[in-house]
Amino acid sequence: MKTERYPEAAFLSAMTASTTHEARNVLAIIKESAGLVEDLVQISGTRGSLDREKVGRALKRIDLQVKRGADLLTTLNRLAHTLDQDLSAVELNQEVEQLVRLSQRFARQKDQQVVAEGGVDEQRLVVNALRLHMTLHGALMCCLEELPQGSTVNVGVHEEDGLAVAEFRSAEGEIAPGPAVDGSGWIKLEYLSGALGARAERCPSGYGIRILFPRDTGGGGTASVPGGHTAT
Repeated sequence: MKTERYPEAAFLSAMTASTTHEARNVLAIIKESAGLVEDLVQISGTRGSLDREKVGRALKRIDLQVKRGADLLTTLNRLAHTLDQDLSAVELNQEVEQLVRLSQRFARQKDQQVVAEGGVDEQRLVVNALRLHMTLHGALMCCLEELPQGSTVNVGVHEEDGLAVAEFRSAEGEIAPGPAVDGSGWIKLEYLSGALGARAERCPSGYGIRILFPRDTGGGGTASVPGGHTAT
């Protein structure tokens, strides 16, 4: 079985490539919208009136894309800073939201969607943050690889029997019996989870994956990951 010599570097490379591609899309949309505003202003010089409704829509689109771009870069910056410390105190809901923000392109490439359900209760862990993101991303990629086109993966966080649980579940319900536990994606996920002192398991019903984290999760070792997978 193929292994990655530098799994952390491969993961960061894949996430950076995906996020910078998204940032370029943001800039392209801003450029297009700014060009529309310029055209409308020029037309108003000959007609004597400005279509304020169209200008307003274009400016709103620019504002939305500026926010989207800022959120992407802030999230990528946070991911880069996971290299700063072996162990960090993190809030699992926030880490899941970050994962979802950086994973939209991976889902779109498969004509799927990934949605963060959000959570009210804080689920705090002390963990190697980079390996945590690798584990969460591995669970999501298992779902995206196995679910059919048009699927939506809901990602939520809750507490169960004193454990913090990140759950990845198909929004379509009983559409697949999986996940398959003999594929390379699942083998990698079990390895990553175990390195954190956590556990990966199937959801009790329907299609879904759960990662259960003890409160004192502190796995921080560096090792080659079996069946490593990256996406660009």
